[in-house]
Amino acid sequence: MKMTILQRRDDITHLVLAGRLDTTGVEEISESFSETTAARKRPAIVDLSEIEFMASRGIGMLITSGKRLMKAGHKLVLLNPREMVESVLKLSKIDKVLPIAHSLDEAIQVLQGVPGPSGAAHSPPETAEDAPRLQRSEPATAARSVREGELKLAIKNELSELAGLNATLGQFLDAHGVPHRAAYAVNLAIDELVVNVMRYAYVDDDTHVIDIELTIEALQVILRITDDGRPFDPRRGPALDLHAEDREAGGLGLILVLDMVDGLTYRRMDEKNWVEVRVHLIAKDADSDHV
Repeated sequence: MKMTILQRRDDITHLVLAGRLDTTGVEEISESFSETTAARKRPAIVDLSEIEFMASRGIGMLITSGKRLMKAGHKLVLLNPREMVESVLKLSKIDKVLPIAHSLDEAIQVLQGVPGPSGAAHSPPETAEDAPRLQRSEPATAARSVREGELKLAIKNELSELAGLNATLGQFLDAHGVPHRAAYAVNLAIDELVVNVMRYAYVDDDTHVIDIELTIEALQVILRITDDGRPFDPRRGPALDLHAEDREAGGLGLILVLDMVDGLTYRRMDEKNWVEVRVHLIAKDADSDHV
């Protein structure tokens, strides 16, 4: 994760975030992000145009700083998220608390209290200051040939394992031509479900093994996660009608996964949790970048 502070002549804090705002990314920048936004007690613009992937813990980081700024009488505006990232943000209902703007002019107007439709399909005209970064959605791409394949991994119940897991997963999905939307859903399921196992499944401090199997067949991706932790059915997540500011990150993550995947099953067998996730492959992408 990378965070860049842009210099301005007014009292607005303007940040650009780049990379993956998942569990690993949040671990890297959460403290400095809070110090740069909430601790300054100034209106803030957070440019998300270079964020290629966001999970619930990234949303939690944004909402925490946004709420602190609200208590100080200021706003935090999210600028120009990519299409899939914006979909996840709106699914979490964070846009009800933190406005989403699609140009720098629109973001400044929101901070100044000028009314405008957050998340509207039509964006204000691009300014010279916006130009280098204003690329909300990439052109649709023709469907690539998706190859069948299988990946099996065994990782320890330690957050340090996530970076290697994400890299291996990304290489596998890319090498087999999995479209971006399906790859995003698989990445989200991995980040949310595996991290929940690491953090909440075990009552001891021992090292445990989490088995992960990914199969591409019959125009779908099948993800299987097996762990020897306490029984937990991820389908029994919190209700969708909770306000965004009242949700716990873990519960929000389950909501996002259940909405984005095409099927999730759970069983308890041989004193283990067996979770299977299915994601259908799609013919075309609106966002051609890979997660």
